[in-house]
Amino acid sequence: MSRGRNVPLWTAIVATVAAIGLLAMHLWVRPLPGLDALDGLSIDARFKIRGPRAPESDRVVIVGLDDETRRAYPEVFQTRRGWAQLIRALTKYEVKVIALDLFFSAPEVFLPADLDAEVRAADAEVTAATDPVAQKLAGLVHRIANELRGDEVLAQAIAESKRVFLGAFFRPGVGAPREAEPKTLVPARHGESADAGGGGSRRPVHAVAVDTTLDSIGGGAIGAGALNAFRDPDGVTRRVPLAIELGGRHYMPLGLAVALYDLGKPGDTRYLAGDGGVTAAGMRLPVGIAASVSLDMLGRGKLPRVSAAQVLAGTAPPSALAGKLVFVGMTYSAYDKVQTPLDPVADGVELHATLAENVLARRTLHLAGPLATVLATLALCGIVIAAQLRRVRRRAYVPPLVALAAMGGYVVVAQLAFGSGLILAIAAPIVMTVLVLAAATIGGLATEGREKAHLRAVFSQYVSKTVVDKVLADPARARLGGERKELTVLFSDIRGFSAFAEGMGPEALASFLGEYLTPMTDLVLESGGTLDKYIGDAVMAIWAAPVDLPDHAARACEVALRMQEALVGLNKKWKAEGKPEVAIGIGINTGPMSVGNMGTHARFDYTVLGDQVNLGARLEALTKEYGVDILVGEATAKAAGPAYVFREVDVVRVKGRAGAAPVFELVGRVGVKVDDRFQAALAAYRRREFSVARETFTALAGDATAEIMAKRCAELAAAPPPEDWDGVYEQRSK
Repeated sequence: MSRGRNVPLWTAIVATVAAIGLLAMHLWVRPLPGLDALDGLSIDARFKIRGPRAPESDRVVIVGLDDETRRAYPEVFQTRRGWAQLIRALTKYEVKVIALDLFFSAPEVFLPADLDAEVRAADAEVTAATDPVAQKLAGLVHRIANELRGDEVLAQAIAESKRVFLGAFFRPGVGAPREAEPKTLVPARHGESADAGGGGSRRPVHAVAVDTTLDSIGGGAIGAGALNAFRDPDGVTRRVPLAIELGGRHYMPLGLAVALYDLGKPGDTRYLAGDGGVTAAGMRLPVGIAASVSLDMLGRGKLPRVSAAQVLAGTAPPSALAGKLVFVGMTYSAYDKVQTPLDPVADGVELHATLAENVLARRTLHLAGPLATVLATLALCGIVIAAQLRRVRRRAYVPPLVALAAMGGYVVVAQLAFGSGLILAIAAPIVMTVLVLAAATIGGLATEGREKAHLRAVFSQYVSKTVVDKVLADPARARLGGERKELTVLFSDIRGFSAFAEGMGPEALASFLGEYLTPMTDLVLESGGTLDKYIGDAVMAIWAAPVDLPDHAARACEVALRMQEALVGLNKKWKAEGKPEVAIGIGINTGPMSVGNMGTHARFDYTVLGDQVNLGARLEALTKEYGVDILVGEATAKAAGPAYVFREVDVVRVKGRAGAAPVFELVGRVGVKVDDRFQAALAAYRRREFSVARETFTALAGDATAEIMAKRCAELAAAPPPEDWDGVYEQRSK
């Protein structure tokens, strides 16, 4: 390194200036892709480190319409009379509030409108009948007419209870409201509100319509509130709006409305659209993006719960309900689930109950302002700059260690602040610091001339000598930090290996893995692929990096088929030797990935990262769930070309990924026949024709995947999914 100029130091200074500029753009102009998502993940991590907590207020109780209620009292799910029965039962328990996490936005309909009117008219006309037969018919007509008055029965129950709060769902959009404000929505208004036209990203969501209970049903309710919540792009719900705008008026959420009622100050709120907070009953509730508040989640099972079946049967403990704020919602296994930082399948009603608990306990979370984020970034980047001083940078590994220690210290501070209710941004300061550190490290590598030595040391482990020579001739092929490329990744894994390995000694297990991994690795290298790593018995390989291969998808598919063929020979050999036979599952995916040397200049690995890589790993896990040997992503099936035969298996939302993706079985090479009945059954399944789909799948005897789909169709036919079911299967295992 030149003694006249400290290149890493000046690189770090320039990178810091650029990083602060990027941060300013992120905070005040336009968010940088991925940073908000990373911050969401960091908040989830802070919740998990803190762990679940017990509610500080014993006022809030959830009454769940669970699976036991569906079995014992199905009328609650089916009729307005059932709901009236539940409201009356809760009223008898002398609860203080019955907050419904739902609404009755349309009349209950059992008969066509004209027939309904005729029955009601006939009921009024036959009451004076004297003939015995006529009296019997009159009684029957009266009973039928009475069954048609479910809305009236529910309305009477709500009015007599004098403690019901109704839910409302606001529909965002642009333009004027589509209809007049329902009377049942009036109690949900903020006590005082105004709109000065400012606030930027903190402005509330603008709605054009609202789904709420009909005035004829909910006229006797004492309160109402919004049921909306915000699901972040990663699928996790962390926030609820404290204000939503409709027709120039601002409405509060259900949890806040109930909490204010319990404090004896219903509707005591003041809100200026776009302001940094809502004043409620004398306390200041901070708001962030879209006038939302970050919930201080409690975790699974922390809020007291009572089954609606117990309430209806009269077996619920009176002490669990008397005087409580009861939130009533669906809690059975297949409805209204949300993912929260502490629970991947929380019940939606928990969000509103949690907000009420947060307000009553005064534990709402506060987001630190953008200035705090800038100062934290400057401090961390300043430490990275100081670490580049020659008296500190005596060893190449010292600056990264200093930077990591500083970032670790900041994370600890952020966790401590979180425990006090303050959310400090972690993603932006850490990412900017990492960028500065990477720039300084690259500057050091450039002046110290160590890049080729590192590349040869790393690549000689998992690619052929020819590939290493090509990389050394053009080091940009494997740049530090990676580059975005279209690649194909393959994951293979021995099924049930953990149980299998338990029965073998260390020496025998090592020998077995050597026998298995050697031919599998040879197939990868012979095809021009790169062995990314071994993960125990698993093999991870990539194609088209570091050397470009235009037919990388086809090469990966060919290797997968040859791996299965090689395993047949190995199993025959092991069987003859008295050893157990094994099966492997293979997942392949093609798409944009970040590939390169990940790490620091002192130690790094050549690998791939990204969403498409994760999808490839999940496809391998899915082979067990669908009973197939090889599963590929849609892009692989399209890119492999006509030499291979695929069949679509399903559309799956894999673990850790919000979006859904079609998955395909690699059946074999061209010439292999695929039974068209499978696709016909799959189409019927997606049309919700579960019985038809099950029959067709069942007819495909010997097809393991068809048997699995037939079983799923039987389950869905017995318990149909909600109307908005999209046909996407949720992966159960990793």
